[in-house]
Amino acid sequence: MSIETASAKPYKAGYVALLGKPNVGKSTLLNQIVGHKVSIVSNKPQTTRRRVIGITTTTEYQIAFIDTPGIHEPHTQLGKAMVEQARMSLGDADEVVYVADGSHHPGEQDREVAKLIKQDLKIPMILCMNKMDLLKAEDVQRNVDAFCSLLGLGQEDIMLTTATRGHNVDKLVEMIVAKLPEQEPLYPEDEFTDQSSRFLAAELVREKILHATREEVPHSVAVLVDEWDEEPGLTRIGATILVEKSSQRAILIGKQGQFLKKVGTEARLEIEEMLGTKVYLQLHVKVSEDWRMSPRILQELEYSD
Repeated sequence: MSIETASAKPYKAGYVALLGKPNVGKSTLLNQIVGHKVSIVSNKPQTTRRRVIGITTTTEYQIAFIDTPGIHEPHTQLGKAMVEQARMSLGDADEVVYVADGSHHPGEQDREVAKLIKQDLKIPMILCMNKMDLLKAEDVQRNVDAFCSLLGLGQEDIMLTTATRGHNVDKLVEMIVAKLPEQEPLYPEDEFTDQSSRFLAAELVREKILHATREEVPHSVAVLVDEWDEEPGLTRIGATILVEKSSQRAILIGKQGQFLKKVGTEARLEIEEMLGTKVYLQLHVKVSEDWRMSPRILQELEYSD
């Protein structure tokens, strides 16, 4: 495939892995650059559960970002699968962007992620210190120096961003493009993700639940699309929401089904926007104890191979 270029410069393309600990803004950054919601976002750690590719294409470059689950100490089969997906992305990447919460000094989790990235890594790396709107001016140099030391990078390989506002994101992209290999595009120019519409729809339902719930519910929720029927002007979707306890099921249904109805309405509107058609969305809540420890269920949910 060939994309017409606006200049005589060689075309650049490659895979760029976004790595970091949970809840540092990797998915927000990805969505900001790609211009589409490729990964769902919430303020809950470990929102991203599998690697997701988001693609941005211009006449001069194509970047296939690999958004990965936050690297953490796993305690379930789901957690192990998530960390393994992050590890696997290193083998496919032409470049790594380490996304850190720049408003904090690096901690133990940052050191563990850095240790993983630096193992036998022979590809270029950029440090994206995100959430800089939360950093006090007097702490900037201290935090920059600490992350530079941790990753063995010079300050020319660092960009300070606020992904939620798009601040310095364009400058980060310029840095990424400079380190990409010269080659033809990897994907057709109209593609922006490798995810199926079914998976994205399930994730949008889960996102609405994450925004609306607290405490133990978010980590215990998964969404599985059971039915998907397309007809002219309408897509009918049936999905099951999995939880691990009867008490969680009661929370998600709510009084007279109001909570489930609210979540379903919010998700349906966004799925309609994504598909460009009317959607009939039917949700059920099912208790499946310890589903996060079940290899079979994790495969059904596309969280593991």
